[in-house]
Amino acid sequence: MEVQSLRCSINEQEFKLFQDYIEKQSGIIVPPEKAYLIETRLSKLMLDAGAESFGEFYDFIISDKDPRVSEKIINAITINETMWFRDTAPWKVLEESILPGLVEELVSCRKLKVRIWCAAVSTGQEAYSAVMCVDDYLNRNRVEGLDLSRFSFLATDISGSALDIAKHGRYDKISIKRGLNDYYRDKYFNNSGSVWDIDPKIRNAVRFERFNLQESYSKFGVFDIIFCRYVLIYFSNEVKKEIAVKMRDSLTDGGVFFTGNYVLYDLLKDDFESRYYNNLTYYIKKGRLQ
Repeated sequence: MEVQSLRCSINEQEFKLFQDYIEKQSGIIVPPEKAYLIETRLSKLMLDAGAESFGEFYDFIISDKDPRVSEKIINAITINETMWFRDTAPWKVLEESILPGLVEELVSCRKLKVRIWCAAVSTGQEAYSAVMCVDDYLNRNRVEGLDLSRFSFLATDISGSALDIAKHGRYDKISIKRGLNDYYRDKYFNNSGSVWDIDPKIRNAVRFERFNLQESYSKFGVFDIIFCRYVLIYFSNEVKKEIAVKMRDSLTDGGVFFTGNYVLYDLLKDDFESRYYNNLTYYIKKGRLQ
């Protein structure tokens, strides 16, 4: 059955119910002009639940008859847009400005491990890009005594279905072309027909975890680098501010925050120093004594 044939219409009142529900569960704002996203992406779930309208489907959801329905809705509504080495500039900054200092700290034993968090990682391309970037840097610069074991990579996303793809590290011929050059593809992937499998060394370096950015970050500890790119734009201003503050508190002094060129709020201006590379703006957390 075609997806289009499953599309059901949603009225203004029903849209408001689902808009509030999705924001509460995920922080994501679905503006009125994108009501079609709820229609197209949730129609099948609605029919699977035996509901004949979005109003009936909402009643089914809050009745808690299917404990997994919330996860199914978030999986369906989440925009899993990603690519390898997205934007290029952050990876140049990582190689040229950030890794040299962190590697020197590791070599001198002033730091035991470098910790990197990729938030809202979708199907894993950003996290694996980070690992490949680090591994390639260590190899090209012939850094003795250091390997990926001295780096910790955490990747989180609210979508369980996206993370299932990420954990396997297997990509089709369309996904593999989006941003990945021949050098990295040939070095870190094996081709088996229409599927490309990432090197187990790269795959095993990442810990994937389902996580809602509205939750507490305390269990993760602190990081040297956080990628939280192109996700804040989907949240309300209040949630954006809360997330930005929690990200700040999750960084070490001197830690790096990549936001996808999302401008930080004035409330953070005393805590971060803005840095620029071409059209990229990124942020360095100031030390306590600065």
